[in-house]
Amino acid sequence: MRSESPAAPRLADGGVPRGLTKAGWVRTTGWLQVGDRPVSSVYVAATVGLLWAPIVAVAVVPAFPVAAGILVVTAPVVSGAVWWVVTAWLRPSSSARNIGQKSADDLAPGDVVRLHGSIGPVGQVAEVTRDEDVQVVFHGGGHLSWASCHVVHMAELLS
Repeated sequence: MRSESPAAPRLADGGVPRGLTKAGWVRTTGWLQVGDRPVSSVYVAATVGLLWAPIVAVAVVPAFPVAAGILVVTAPVVSGAVWWVVTAWLRPSSSARNIGQKSADDLAPGDVVRLHGSIGPVGQVAEVTRDEDVQVVFHGGGHLSWASCHVVHMAELLS
């Protein structure tokens, strides 16, 4: 089935998503969801900081007790802030959430799907060709081939 290629992926308000690559796919964060609400990866990074800080603090407390205490308090904030800088400025990424599933055979131009399972970048379907496998061309020219029964995760770009 051939059709006119849709425009580049857009946010619900019509804006351009952060992390839109020249290849047409969008780098994303928000791979952790509770129900239909994505959990910001900044919180995940802060939690990781909260987990490693006490371990390091125990190792340095005999020599630097004040520094160990400061580390425990500041590590989550610093970890979250560094992750925010990375996803906002150094390697921009949009927040996205999964909104359902479709079989590859049911895909249509304009669908926004996860490219590699339930997490990772998203692409907007530009063209679908059904033969033995389903050939999907994404906006920007990238393409994947899936078995017709392959389950694809639909996504919504949030920011």
